Order: sequence, then structure tokens, then C-alpha cells
Amino acid sequence: MRHRMPSVVNPEKRPLRLETIAGASQRKKQSQRVWHRLLASVCSFVLFIIVISIPNIEEDQNAVSTSEGVVGPPSFVTVVLPSVVNPEKRPLRLETIAKTWGKASRAVYVVHNANEYPEGAPIEDGHTTFPQVCLVPETIKFDDGVPRLEYVIRAIHNTIDPDFAFFVNDHTFVLPNHLHQFLKLLDCSKDLYVGHALKGEKETAFNSGASGYVLSRTTMSRLIKEWDKPGSKCQSANVSKWLQGNPGLLTAKCFQEVMGIQLIDTRDKEDSSHKFHAYGLVRTITGNVDQWYLNKHQQLDSIFGIDERYHHMPQKGALCCSKDTISFHYVEAAENIAFWNILQKVKQQPDSISDEQIKKTMRQDWPQRPEIGAYAHPLPASQSPVWNDMIKVIRRISSGVTS
Repeated sequence: MRHRMPSVVNPEKRPLRLETIAGASQRKKQSQRVWHRLLASVCSFVLFIIVISIPNIEEDQNAVSTSEGVVGPPSFVTVVLPSVVNPEKRPLRLETIAKTWGKASRAVYVVHNANEYPEGAPIEDGHTTFPQVCLVPETIKFDDGVPRLEYVIRAIHNTIDPDFAFFVNDHTFVLPNHLHQFLKLLDCSKDLYVGHALKGEKETAFNSGASGYVLSRTTMSRLIKEWDKPGSKCQSANVSKWLQGNPGLLTAKCFQEVMGIQLIDTRDKEDSSHKFHAYGLVRTITGNVDQWYLNKHQQLDSIFGIDERYHHMPQKGALCCSKDTISFHYVEAAENIAFWNILQKVKQQPDSISDEQIKKTMRQDWPQRPEIGAYAHPLPASQSPVWNDMIKVIRRISSGVTS
């Protein structure tokens, strides 16, 4: 502690000097307190700005798993068109989709009869919960694929007006998280027609309707305007009878030859594995797919450029499927449930569940014939080496489901 010695000059004025010194000291302390409070306020404000500027990673990761389905940008729906395979089992497939990927993928069921899915609210009602239904007019019959697709695109664009629409059918299996992440990288203000590209030797390239394709708001808007032009080559009345029965090819031809919208190679940039799959899990991994399907990959070098490694052909084994896989096809109701459940289980305990437990669970829960349908293959035999690839793929894509 510092001691002040009495001054020998003007000792009679010392009390006044001490009073002045004390006042100055007090004013200095008060000034320091004010500055401290001001500095604390500034620091608190800066900290607040920093905190609210940090992205909420947990919220973003769970954006597709809320009780109301997907929230936040981008807005999208998954349009579930009728499959021509096993139509009598469609109500069961729709019910199963609602229990698995339908809510988080914002599914809209295209129905010819409200009894196909009576629980769904019509898209015209403006509800925010999914699945919803788009009821097709009675004048459009089940086999009227082209007029049905035109009606549905108009209805979706004019009512929900999403940034993107993902068109699949009720045999498709969708991984909602991966779909959401994929769409976040796209721009709905630009034309977009993406999926799993195929091309015959003498036909227009198109995206598989089985594995699903995405259209942007801009593309849907332009397509509707093109349909409304008299004499447009995009109208079904102005094309061949064969194209009238193939809505996917008709729209692809319209996109490329009239609207100037080209296909995009959507394979994984890291290993050229596919994200959209036109077959189920087992056939995709084993590579035991139809020859016509493989043939329609042979011409893709001509539109995407030469792929020296794979020539755009699907790969078998663990290389079949991107870690960001979005869809599979030919998945009946029972397989849908088993597939969803094992992916959820692995996602929830990735480090604690063993390969043997994954295999055991799948063998216990996976359906057999005839439940899997005529176009799907059963799981491999217990000792098959295919299981090594099967388990790798299950682990690899499990992040695509909601918890």
C-alpha cells in the first residue's frame, strides 16, 4: 500500500487538497465503472451476433425428420405415380410408404380413386402434413399415362408450387435425407431434369421413371406453357401413337428437342457410383439386372462424354451405390418395411451394431417370395460372399433415412 507524506508547503490548505484528491479518485472510479459496463454490453452484443450467425447443424440434419415432414428450403414434394406392376396391391404399398419414407419425402399420392389412400388430404386443401393425395379426374383412365402426367404436373405446380418435384411410382423406395441434401445443391430458378439417365441406340435420352426424376419449378412452368401452345411438339396429340403411351419419353423428347433442357450425369463424383437405382437392393448389388437396362447405358458416352473407367455402366458389389443414394425400385410393401427398419437401426447405432447382427436382422425380417414380388430377388444364401457387399452398402447409405 502506498502512503502519502504530508507536504510542508501551505499546510493550512492540506484538508482542501486531500478533499480534491479524493474527489478526483472517486470520479476516476466512477468513469472506470461506466466504461466497464459499456465494454461488457458491447461484448455481450458481439457474442449474441456470433451465436445467432452459427448454423444450427442439428436442426439442419433433422430437417427431414420433424413431425410435419421436411421443413425449410428447398421446398419439394415426391409425386408417387401409379405403378403398372401389381396394381391391386397399391393401397398396401401406399400405406407402407406412409409409415416409412412418405412423410419426410413429402409424398403426394396420385390416385384414381380416393379409397386408394383415404387418410390423405387433397393437395387443394393446403395442408402441411404428408402424404397428401392428388385425385385424377374420372375422364383420365389408369392406362392414360400421358394425360395423367400432364394433369399431375399442372396440379402440383398450381397448388403446392414447390421448388422441386421428384417423380417416382409406388414401387420406388426413397431415402429422404439424401433426397433433401441433393436438392439443396440445386437451383429451382434454372431448368432441371435429373435422375438416372438411359438411352437407346436410336431414341431420345431420358431419366428412368422407376428410379425417379426431378423437375424444377422453372421447368414445370415452362413445360405447362409449352403444352398450352397450339401445335407444340410437346402435346401428345401431335406425336406418334407409341410416344402417346410413354409419358416419360414424350416429356424427355420435349425437354431436349423443344425446350433445350439436357440430361445431367448424377453419379457420385468420388467413385462414379449411382444415386438413383432402377432395381431393388439385392439386384443392384449383385448386378443381376435385365440386359435391356444395361444396353441403355452403352450410349451415354455420346451425351456425357467418354467415361474411360466404366462407360457409365452400373457397377456391382459395394461399388454399386453412392453413399448419397436416393432411390431403389421394385420394392413391395413388406420389403419396404424391412429395408427401412434395418437402415434406421444401423443409423441409430452405427458403431455398436456388428456385421453379424445386421445380417441376422435382415435374414429374420426380409420377406421371401411371393411377398417380394416377381421383379425383386431374395436375399443371398447365408454363406454367400455377397453379404460382405450387402452389409457395406447398408452401412454406407443408412444416413439417408430419418430417425
